[in-house]
Amino acid sequence: MGRLDGTVAFVTGAGRGIGRAIALRLASEGAAVAVTDLDEAAAVGVARACGERAAGIRADVPDPASVRAAVARAVQA
Repeated sequence: MGRLDGTVAFVTGAGRGIGRAIALRLASEGAAVAVTDLDEAAAVGVARACGERAAGIRADVPDPASVRAAVARAVQA
């Protein structure tokens, strides 16, 4: 049982680098994680590494419509 069980994290820029490390750490602590990145394939790969309670989602942060769509997909997942 992790200290973040029952929580959900929405991590932007999580396809690589610091965002990836944050997503992996949050997942290891028990959070469900929406792994978002402009590169959807990278986001999906990190989500797989995070485990079954993660979803890889494309999001273009400067585009409000893209972020709204990503949040909607995260809620569905």
